[in-house]
Amino acid sequence: MIPARAVSLVLASLVGSTGCWMSMPVLESSAGMVPAVIAPESDAAVAVGEVDESLDDVDGGDPSGLREPSGQLEVEAELVEARSAPHCGKSKFVVVMRYAVKRVLAGTYDERDLYVAHMCPELGLPLCGGGKGERVRHFRAGEVHRLSLARGTGSGAIVDKFTDGDADELPRYRARCGALVAP
Repeated sequence: MIPARAVSLVLASLVGSTGCWMSMPVLESSAGMVPAVIAPESDAAVAVGEVDESLDDVDGGDPSGLREPSGQLEVEAELVEARSAPHCGKSKFVVVMRYAVKRVLAGTYDERDLYVAHMCPELGLPLCGGGKGERVRHFRAGEVHRLSLARGTGSGAIVDKFTDGDADELPRYRARCGALVAP
């Protein structure tokens, strides 16, 4: 038997019943067209990968294609950077803290970072009505909180140390209530 000799690499394009394009690399040999196995590091595989990447980029990488964040959210998020402020006393201090979103439970929010304003953080966070879990009594990095949020920072003297770069472009939400999520 004569070993199959690769004469050329052909991409046989087939249109399925759903109108989707499928590509299968094939080799031409004395036995006719046979499916080819392409090593992932080969030039042909890299070329096919580049084509697939351009097809996957449906919105062209345009960030304006992202959905608008909701005015109200319910999320589970890990506290990444806790901030402090002077004790409230007679003044109301609203402190912005950075979270990493784990799950969006209600509403629309497509970003990983979330900036949440907490009124008088030394008082903790009230438990949501009918909420399960332990009340947030303090803010420590690494804790996961279930938060009910409304867009905006609320009223009071705002302490927001995230006002540079990309952080400044993301909306601020104020925490209405929440609970500590057990690890």
